Amino acid sequence: LIADADGPTSIAGVMGGQRSEVHEGTTRVLMEVATWDGPSINRTSTLLGLRSEASSRFEKGLSPEGALEAQIVATRLMLELTGARLVPGTIDVGGPGPAPRVIRLRDARVSGLLGAPIARERCAAIMTALGFSAGEAEDGLDVAVPHWRRLDVTREADLIEEVARIDGVDRLPSTIHENRTHHAGALTPAQRLRRRAEDVLAGRGLFEVVGWSFAAPSLLDRLLLPEGDPMRRVVELENPMSEAQSILRPTILGSLLDVAAHNAARGHADLALFESGAVYRARPEGETGPTPADEHHALGALVTGAARPATWAEPEPPQADVLTAKGLVEAVLGTLRVAWTPVQATRPFLHPGRAGEVRAVDGAALGFFGELHPQVAAAWDFDGPVAVFALDLGAVVVRANDGAPVAHYADLTSHPELRQDLAVIVPADVAAERVAATVREAGAPLVTGAEVFDVYRGDQVGEGRVSLALHVEFRAPDRTLTDEDVLPVRERIVAAVTEQLGGELRG
Repeated sequence: LIADADGPTSIAGVMGGQRSEVHEGTTRVLMEVATWDGPSINRTSTLLGLRSEASSRFEKGLSPEGALEAQIVATRLMLELTGARLVPGTIDVGGPGPAPRVIRLRDARVSGLLGAPIARERCAAIMTALGFSAGEAEDGLDVAVPHWRRLDVTREADLIEEVARIDGVDRLPSTIHENRTHHAGALTPAQRLRRRAEDVLAGRGLFEVVGWSFAAPSLLDRLLLPEGDPMRRVVELENPMSEAQSILRPTILGSLLDVAAHNAARGHADLALFESGAVYRARPEGETGPTPADEHHALGALVTGAARPATWAEPEPPQADVLTAKGLVEAVLGTLRVAWTPVQATRPFLHPGRAGEVRAVDGAALGFFGELHPQVAAAWDFDGPVAVFALDLGAVVVRANDGAPVAHYADLTSHPELRQDLAVIVPADVAAERVAATVREAGAPLVTGAEVFDVYRGDQVGEGRVSLALHVEFRAPDRTLTDEDVLPVRERIVAAVTEQLGGELRG
């Protein structure tokens, strides 16, 4: 605050006061020119909510020497434009200020940084035109920095930048330096596979979301996880932002449900979301590893409401269910060419009887799919089916041709397949996938595909039994098969179904 014995006159560097105003009756003017500390002016202007041209200039920093120069210019303008009369006497409190900094501008350094030489005489002319003073030196110029450039010109490279700016950056040569020691950055095979898996879901119409890696401890109870469940081995944070973010998420399902519930509460009933990210679990007692937590990259998806968009041919599409989740798993693993099989299983948070486990051919668990348990869905305010799946993407990538997918193509046109339908009756507790796998194994190598397309239960097949109809494809690489070629293979298939599954051929 600037004040005298009669009180305040202005707020320093921000705003003038009424007492310091010039009005129609003003006959004498005392000019005061000062500089102020930039951070202090910025703080004062912000606290008072006063933004002025003065505050915006002072907060950036002005040299003290500029005060007297500004007063000289202002005095000259007042004499020329207003007819004022100058009263002798000027008081300079700051003095001449510190001596200017002298920086050596070397010829070799100019050409070294810019890639082209610029004559010393040209450099001297540029410096002088910009207000610097330049004197001859043995290897270049000694340049004195004026006070108004004291804050931004502090080294030789700053002087070279000024020379290049004025002489013309467009005149400098363009050179691509050869690099024989480093290669351009690229995605690793595992990263490419991860991207491909994400692209599959995006191509199916799912929207990618990014949820928090943090979660609330209550997530474990909302997912109905019992004591001893592997997902209860959580990693606790020592300095959490809040109780709701005090653990690292043990499953990607929690963040997917949070995002879905947020959207559903705002009127978006039909949701198809997926997320790709890390999940964390504490290591079991006594187990050690390269990292404090057991961390892996997960890929998860959630679909609720309509399983697909409505069309004029299908104005009311079916609701998402366990088959929706299974179909998405098939799309991802099929694109990555990972052999897998669905196994009937459940998790505490999945609907009993409407869920399964994703198993690799070597028996390793890759993830799960199914519908949410009604109690879990209700915990996030969903009253209808919610189809979900989650995959350990790291374990999936390892099994995708060892992380380096190379497409191998088979001849499918020279010798077409021979297709036959086969109906078998098996016990009701035998999974359809097991029947198809048995057909493929028994008919190898001529059987190239077996797919269940119809299921029948009724009095004709007997209680506790089910009839499955399969499309079976036969193909040989060197010839077109005939019915006679297929007959012994078909007999082997029927025998395997009978002996291994307790089934029989349906007449």
